[in-house]
Amino acid sequence: MNLERACNAAGRHRAYVPLLLALAVLLLAGCSGQQYVASSWPGLTVNNNVAYVAFNQYLFALDPVAQRVQWQFKNPLNAKSTYYAAPALSDGVLVMGGYDNVLYGVDRETLAVRWSFHLASDRYIGSPVISDGYVYVATAGHELFALSLQELERLGGVEKADEARRQMEQVAIRWKFSASHGMWAAPLLTDRALYVTSLDHHIYALEVETGRLIWSKELAGAMAGQPQLSEDGTTLYVGNFDYSLYALDAATGEQRWEIESENWVWGQPTLAGDKLFFGDLGGYLYAVDSENGTVLWKQQVADTIRSEVVFDANTDRLYVAGRKVANPGNVSTRGVVLALDTATYRVIWEQAMGEAIYTSPVLMDGLLLVAPSQGEILLLTLNADTGVVQWRFYPTSADQ
Repeated sequence: MNLERACNAAGRHRAYVPLLLALAVLLLAGCSGQQYVASSWPGLTVNNNVAYVAFNQYLFALDPVAQRVQWQFKNPLNAKSTYYAAPALSDGVLVMGGYDNVLYGVDRETLAVRWSFHLASDRYIGSPVISDGYVYVATAGHELFALSLQELERLGGVEKADEARRQMEQVAIRWKFSASHGMWAAPLLTDRALYVTSLDHHIYALEVETGRLIWSKELAGAMAGQPQLSEDGTTLYVGNFDYSLYALDAATGEQRWEIESENWVWGQPTLAGDKLFFGDLGGYLYAVDSENGTVLWKQQVADTIRSEVVFDANTDRLYVAGRKVANPGNVSTRGVVLALDTATYRVIWEQAMGEAIYTSPVLMDGLLLVAPSQGEILLLTLNADTGVVQWRFYPTSADQ
């Protein structure tokens, strides 16, 4: 992915180009010499009460409740490959994309690489999506693949792919779609269609079975986040680097309404009943009527909100993580996590973090899981009611 291309694709630049540059440097820069310092933000997902954290050359499986490491994976086929997108899990296989342009299937129990796929032209930044025996995954090299897991299993894994191997891998491709520029987000898969955003300013709707283009919609700026679908499946909500959030007809792509934000909108919007919540790269948090786009409330609660905000329907609370400058004029930054009441927008608690947070938090059994973007701590667990830190996971030599 070309950094200049990404920035040129961003639409209205205004005065906030430096912030995207800083985030993109985190995403695109090479690894530093320190073993656990990230060159991007980590990927975090939870499955069956196990937290999987993809970070640099490692994938960790953690038990946040027992506060212990279950295992650590470092790829035996390519020990130098790095991972930042959260893996997807299907039938005991973790599907994870690397910055070496390779997609891997890793056995959850044995940690053996069961298969590898080498036909991407660039890195995997967004997470894979798995459904009905197929994995759907986009790349920074403008491809979106629909791959048969059964055929991938038959191929097995290899360290490097020669021309003969690359020809063999074609059999695993159910279909392939190409955009004009890279795709940084996971696709959104529904019963009706698959939706994917691109840095080429377009959102695409594709037929799941064939990859046929149903419609495409060009918006004013680039998009790097996953869209959100309304509960009735009729409306798509998508953030844009043109200081806007759009509502589109899911069947046709026709625009229904647009909200102008204070800055670029990166993370996936979050639905909470008839309200839509999202943050922008200026640190503003928004509450919007999902039907008509009326802004019900907005407030700057941080300096940057890149990730998805999290809604807990059991408590009607919203959890927001981002970046917040510790001291004005100090180049060092801190992270911040907040819990808000969705009825009153009152801040229930606020917890300062040692590092900025660009990864979306995850709720699990009364805990809020947070993965900082840099530093030695890979995972923090907070009491979701109080914000008190319960566990800090530092990888040590014992974890290797």
